[in-house]
Amino acid sequence: MEVQSTKDKEKKKWLKPLIIIVSALIIGGIVSFSITSGKVQAFVQRLGEEEKIETTVPLEEFLVNLSPGETGKGQYLKIELSVYSLEEDAQELIDKNIPQIRDAVISVLRTKTSDTVFQEEEGSLVLKKELISQINETLGNAVIRDVFITNIIMQ
Repeated sequence: MEVQSTKDKEKKKWLKPLIIIVSALIIGGIVSFSITSGKVQAFVQRLGEEEKIETTVPLEEFLVNLSPGETGKGQYLKIELSVYSLEEDAQELIDKNIPQIRDAVISVLRTKTSDTVFQEEEGSLVLKKELISQINETLGNAVIRDVFITNIIMQ
């Protein structure tokens, strides 16, 4: 009986550390899976974005009278823009709607004064945000991701 009792004690002696090790491995596996699964999802999402076709379409020069503002002086703005998109059919959609896009751009620019053209918010030109919004509204969906100002002169 004493021999069996000693064997039981030895088994119990090894059982506790074994349970602790197995539990630690299971917890470690769960933690590492949860950490890497987020990274894997982000990586897969980035791969999906990289496969999209980048399209940059230059628009012809715009020459627009600015709103007189407080100065009362009539000034004009000469600006060249390119629109940027990640949509597959963006080139075709933009080419098909050039007159509407130009009208949208002119509508935004005519409301600007010499003071508000270069107004910034959070390190970005407010004008660019307004142009993106107006062009996307004209096209009916969020096709345009950015507007690049390639040349600008105000007089």
